[in-house]
Amino acid sequence: MLNLIVIVLCVAIFVRLFTYQREGARFSRWKSGLAALAMVCCGSAVIHIATGDLVIAAEAWPLVALLGFLAAATMRCGGNIAAVLRGPEAWDGRSERRSR
Repeated sequence: MLNLIVIVLCVAIFVRLFTYQREGARFSRWKSGLAALAMVCCGSAVIHIATGDLVIAAEAWPLVALLGFLAAATMRCGGNIAAVLRGPEAWDGRSERRSR
């Protein structure tokens, strides 16, 4: 069961990072490299699980939960790895709210 959860989370992270569009965001080589590294890690985890080389043990549920939090943060910030690194104040939606 954990194998399937890891596959779903890794695919979600990979797709969201792959489909990120800058739309005016500044380019940073190391942040782009970090996003590419995350995509490579997620992609290789999916391949290794699918081929049977990697089996997630039941005792590894905390790592799966951590991967879930990373996936949620990646989705919440729209795939902007820099916003994931900056933390919640960077993607809490304040800039998109209307002033009253």
